[in-house]
Amino acid sequence: MEKRVCACPYCECAVPETAPEINGKFYCCEACATAHPDNQPCQQSDCDCHRRHWGGIMS
Repeated sequence: MEKRVCACPYCECAVPETAPEINGKFYCCEACATAHPDNQPCQQSDCDCHRRHWGGIMS
């Protein structure tokens, strides 16, 4: 099975089997999938995608 990467364009985290899906795209965590509400960070502590102010529902 091919490794899936989060649909957030600034995130390179792997997408787990239980990934949230929005509009046919898969995200590594709820924070990415919901456009980082209140600047909520990604599930991966070393990922700074939340600082780019982008997320799934905003696309």
